[in-house]
Amino acid sequence: MGKAKPKYCEICGAPIRGPGHRVRIEGAEVLVCDRCYSKYGGKKPGTFSIMPTGRQPVRRTYSRPTSRPRPSKPRTERPLYTEEIVEDYAERVYRAIQRSGKSYEELSHEIGLSMNDLRAIAHGYREPTIKEARKLEKYFKIELIETGGEELLEKKTIPRDYEPTLGDIANIRIRKRKKK
Repeated sequence: MGKAKPKYCEICGAPIRGPGHRVRIEGAEVLVCDRCYSKYGGKKPGTFSIMPTGRQPVRRTYSRPTSRPRPSKPRTERPLYTEEIVEDYAERVYRAIQRSGKSYEELSHEIGLSMNDLRAIAHGYREPTIKEARKLEKYFKIELIETGGEELLEKKTIPRDYEPTLGDIANIRIRKRKKK
């Protein structure tokens, strides 16, 4: 007589030693090896998950932050300031570098900017950010940032008896129809 035809696992493709196991996965009954049976065999019939049976999914619970009590007195509105870099920033930085008598490399280490950034700012190729301008102001003791627009914007108050309408709440976008 001939040899029996070997059976293969229908999940991983490994040859099955022994009789094998019948497992129901997504409604289909499949023949699996011992290893796949240990992973997927303990499930209820008809259910399947890629997650092995030994591990449970981690459920994280997040506590909701408790609402802080509101202060009794309303906050006073601070005026809004706009900070801008002065127009002749390059000239001021260049003169300050010349007065210091140090090289760009030394200054870049002391100020905390790269040598290329410092050179680009001094020659006017690039405008410094507010953060960079503050570093330069602090080191060279020069003025690079001007504050403007010290107006107090009045906050609009809503009357107590006001009932909002749908148009007040919804942001409606009107799309043009495509021509067919």
